[in-house]
Amino acid sequence: MLYLHIMSNGEYKSIEHRAVVNPEKERLSIAALHYGNKNAQIGPLPDLVKTNKALYKTIPVEEFLNLKLSSKIDGKHLLNLMKI
Repeated sequence: MLYLHIMSNGEYKSIEHRAVVNPEKERLSIAALHYGNKNAQIGPLPDLVKTNKALYKTIPVEEFLNLKLSSKIDGKHLLNLMKI
């Protein structure tokens, strides 16, 4: 979860999603998208940057979603865009 990675100021690492194909067994995937208020902000939580400097920008969720939707699927590319 990229949100958690940014909000924890890198304390909780985001992993890259990957799926392994098993030719012997059928697989079902279900996508679930969870986004909050588009007028909210996404960035490191203030309590976590009191003692450490912020590693990521704070931007409106709507701007973050636009970045996410316009970015190509390229590993940690979006995370790198959010770095200060």
